[in-house]
Amino acid sequence: MKTTPVQITIDHLTRIYEQRTVLNSINFTIQPGEVFVIMGPSGTGKSVLLKLLAGLDTPTSGQICINNIPLNKAKKQKGYVLGLVFQSGALFNSLSVFDNLALYLREHRICSEEEVKKRIKRALELVNLKGVEELMPFSLSGGMNKRVALARGLLMEPDVLLFDEPTSELDPISAASIIELIGYINRTLKITTVVSTHDILLAKTIGTHIVVLENGGFDTLYTPETLLKTNNSFIDRFLNPIINIEQPQFKDFLA
Repeated sequence: MKTTPVQITIDHLTRIYEQRTVLNSINFTIQPGEVFVIMGPSGTGKSVLLKLLAGLDTPTSGQICINNIPLNKAKKQKGYVLGLVFQSGALFNSLSVFDNLALYLREHRICSEEEVKKRIKRALELVNLKGVEELMPFSLSGGMNKRVALARGLLMEPDVLLFDEPTSELDPISAASIIELIGYINRTLKITTVVSTHDILLAKTIGTHIVVLENGGFDTLYTPETLLKTNNSFIDRFLNPIINIEQPQFKDFLA
């Protein structure tokens, strides 16, 4: 499985839905082969930004470029491939693991059936899953489902790998395993990786650079070290929330 690390440039990217500005003229560059982490509270535009990067949504203004080529042209004319790993896993419970993984390759006639088998075998080995091809998704643990979804994201040998909340709904041990796996795949394939997450452990463990979205934008491009040392009050509240059970709403709930 060969990939070529690519650079992604975000230039004054804006997305407005029904007069609500979700992303407001944001700018940053994702360097080839890095793990770029997008953080922020719910509703701040993390998933929207990920969909724009994947080409599943269209910006209101601004543009996304891969190696200085606009995203649509980069995908259609240059053949750049982006793999998206959904938060839910998005596996079909009526299909076996193998058939889930083979579905896109077969439907779009990407390769021969022999090559389908080879790609699935390689992808499952990369995510450390063997002997699961005939199992059904509902029989797998949450962590295993995430690994299968990650394997599917690798089947097209993407130039960019996008993750939407990869550790959500997992216990701490399974979450740590997924974090390690994302880091391992990034290092092994040297693939440009973008992760949308609430998970500070993920950000500080494998993140190269981190942005924290607020009100449609961000002020600073952080490293894990600078993020943890920042004096930004918003980020401090986000990373270290304080719950005051003496507040009236909590007293009413506990009464």
